[in-house]
Amino acid sequence: MKILQPTEYMYASARIRAMENRLMGKERIDVLTDLKSSEDVMNKLAEYGVAPNEQEDPTLASGEARGQKREDMLLSLLREAYREVGASVPEPKLYDWFRYPYDCNNIKAVIKCYIRQIDPADLLFDFGTVPTSLLTEAILTDKYGVLPPAMAKAVPVAREDYAKTGDPQRIDAILDIACYADMLACAEASGNATVISWVKAKIDLVNIMMCLRILRMKRGETGKIFLDSSLLFGGELSHGFFDEAYDGGEETLWGSLSMGRYSRFVHAVEATDASLAAIEKCADDHWMSLVREGARVSFGAEVPSGYLVGVETSVKNIRIILAAKDAGLSSDVLRERIRESYV
Repeated sequence: MKILQPTEYMYASARIRAMENRLMGKERIDVLTDLKSSEDVMNKLAEYGVAPNEQEDPTLASGEARGQKREDMLLSLLREAYREVGASVPEPKLYDWFRYPYDCNNIKAVIKCYIRQIDPADLLFDFGTVPTSLLTEAILTDKYGVLPPAMAKAVPVAREDYAKTGDPQRIDAILDIACYADMLACAEASGNATVISWVKAKIDLVNIMMCLRILRMKRGETGKIFLDSSLLFGGELSHGFFDEAYDGGEETLWGSLSMGRYSRFVHAVEATDASLAAIEKCADDHWMSLVREGARVSFGAEVPSGYLVGVETSVKNIRIILAAKDAGLSSDVLRERIRESYV
């Protein structure tokens, strides 16, 4: 892949800026949050041109069918976003880093279903970089050449590790490390410093959350060994940083983060109850703030990248809202869970 100049994104940037009007921005999310039921939410989404009208769909008689219909709707939003960006940008492969997590999910599903001797078809996303049929065949025949490079190397490692330990969490950890390695390599291939910084920040935030979860489990030396074997590579924060944070405890972790590039994230956490759910929301919001700031350019690789982040976040917020309405949660509680929007 050649490194493209910002001017080569002029057409794509203009088209995608127009597409941003379709995103579920803050105003629309606020409207959805205040509605009484998930049915009301779906009807409002239909008004926005996002979803079918449930009341007119006879296939939604059961809760299970309704839930599947909603999930299919959300996945179609993602699928269409990747298709539209791919059709707009001069080099679609530079955006594969967005799709690698779906490849990773598919690889995990095939491996685990193979172990359990069940069909993985219903668990696979069809908008990764590798068609699901080819991905499944690659894993079942031990021919991994069609997979993203780091994940291709990680699959036999994960399978061998599971054969020794019987621990499915190790499959996840090994493949997650490889997935983010592929994501970072793809971002670096773009030559765009802003996009590279976004992926590095994502790696850091995932590692921070991982360190925090293990600290709160109070697993001592066993926890440290697990953390060392699970940390992602390529972020701005070194593995040594997390070793010291783990040894010093949660106070050390937050103190170290407060003096660097993640000070805003720390301040946001301080304004919450510091539960894992609240901190994870702060992490997502911090990453969104970095993306919004970096995407404020007239044209360039940042524009389609920012749009895809916006779509992913819109889908996550709609999913959160629908689940909360089904659970009967109040709008005030729901607002504590909603992620910041791209627009």
